[in-house]
Amino acid sequence: MKHRFLPVILAGMLTSCFAVVFNAVAQTPPAGTYPSAAQLSTRLKAITSRYGTLTNLQSIGKSPGGKDVWLLTVGRGKTAQKPALAIVAGLNGAHLAGTELAVQLAEKLLATSNQDSVARLLDSKTFYIFPSVNPDAQEQFVAKPRYERSGNGTDTDDDRDGRLNEDPFEDLNKDGLITQIRVEDPTGTFVPSKEDPRVLVKADPAKAETGRYLVISEGTDNDKDGTFNEDGAGGVALDKNFTFDYPIFVPGSGEMAVSEPENRALLDFLYKAPNVYAVFTLGPHNNLAEAPKFDRTKTTKRIITGVMEKDATVGDQVSKLYNSQTALKDAPPMPPTRGNFAQTAYYHYGRFSFSTPGWWVPKVAASADTARGKSTPKPSDNDDVKLLKWADANKVSDVFVDWKPIEHPDFPGRKAEVGGIAPFARLNPPVSFLNDIADRHLKFVTAFARQMPVIDVVNLRTESLSGGLTRVTAQVVNRGLLPTGSEIGDRVRFVPKMKIELKTGTGQTVVSGRKRILRSPMAAGESMEVTFLVSGTGRATLEAGNAMTGTKSIDITLK
Repeated sequence: MKHRFLPVILAGMLTSCFAVVFNAVAQTPPAGTYPSAAQLSTRLKAITSRYGTLTNLQSIGKSPGGKDVWLLTVGRGKTAQKPALAIVAGLNGAHLAGTELAVQLAEKLLATSNQDSVARLLDSKTFYIFPSVNPDAQEQFVAKPRYERSGNGTDTDDDRDGRLNEDPFEDLNKDGLITQIRVEDPTGTFVPSKEDPRVLVKADPAKAETGRYLVISEGTDNDKDGTFNEDGAGGVALDKNFTFDYPIFVPGSGEMAVSEPENRALLDFLYKAPNVYAVFTLGPHNNLAEAPKFDRTKTTKRIITGVMEKDATVGDQVSKLYNSQTALKDAPPMPPTRGNFAQTAYYHYGRFSFSTPGWWVPKVAASADTARGKSTPKPSDNDDVKLLKWADANKVSDVFVDWKPIEHPDFPGRKAEVGGIAPFARLNPPVSFLNDIADRHLKFVTAFARQMPVIDVVNLRTESLSGGLTRVTAQVVNRGLLPTGSEIGDRVRFVPKMKIELKTGTGQTVVSGRKRILRSPMAAGESMEVTFLVSGTGRATLEAGNAMTGTKSIDITLK
């Protein structure tokens, strides 16, 4: 049995307006598979070759394994001087779908760049796309043996025994995949699920269930410490290595926060990019399908651990936009892990931060019997059961490795079997399933960009007064549907304030009113009146905004 997603021909599924992009991208992986780091690099370079005036590709750093951490910038003109969105994917090494979606978002956006609405968007906004921040871990998909790896190429002593990588996985059944071993044992705590016997679940004493199996990862106890495969290749899990709620002394979190070059490169770029308005993470945490609720007890402490009240309102607005634009339903709860990027982007970087896996196992459509009024079983609460049911309904093979007996050296004379959910199958469907998902997320991202704040200066009035003075009055208004910044941003350094400034020339002096006004974020539709009393004649300029919103300037004639 081959354990790879079956190839699916994409050409018939792509709409004509996007087909040109995929035809132009050379050396992309076969349909139905995810790319290696080399294939991803080739694909990104092909994008920049085709859309040179709208794109820039740069390596912001190298992984410990020597692979590039790419940044694809999409936009027209002086991109660093325009409001920007950052799209970050591939932090979790097991989440290949995020990387594929990030690249497809770029391809599909650029494919429609000649449309007026998209052209205006690329004229006014910048998209920073980081498709694969953890290339070392993601490379395990194309390596042998294949196993889900969260750690990068840094060598770590996870069991702290003074040795490195001495207890790795082993492919005991020689199928190229690392799955699980189940061993019949009276001390076992697992039993086959009554919903699907292929899946093992914890025995429930309340239901008079007695454990039947021990379950371990596929491999042997090389260092004879009683733990299996606890110290193999794959070091620091990047999405545990960021600064907010950093999990100290947890395996995979690194020796200190932001110890890894990939994370450092990402944060170094972002902290030097004041124009980033919001951050979108494509990873296994979801605060878009359902926005976090405001909890005052978490925002009044010295260290804030909950979303601010105004930001919670914005989060609810964006969640409704996400659900309406993508029309995706039944998202599973995916709470954040400690030390993850999405929370660091909010609490420490001070930007609106949204995260979604993009794809999750959809609810299986009702059967014909159900449509005829016959009863149907209650949907399972077990994720693996739901995955297998969906795979069976959609004829997606290679999601499960059938249990087969083996001779296990650590359990001589015992019945041991290898099998279970295939690596990467839980979070990553065949690539063909992501084309429609990418279309939906492009609708959301572009809709969000069009709701971003737009600063305008209106109702300008000048009044000549005695003594060579001029009174200047104007209103600054946020015409966008989103505020000019987050509430948490007022607590965080490096976040630009809203600035309203009267720039004077030679011989001009502001004698009343502040020449430069710095203020907290302006809500959607909010306006503010400003008044200056200026001495002198000639031309002056009133400027309002910041790097995240763009600035609006208006010339003034002083009489």
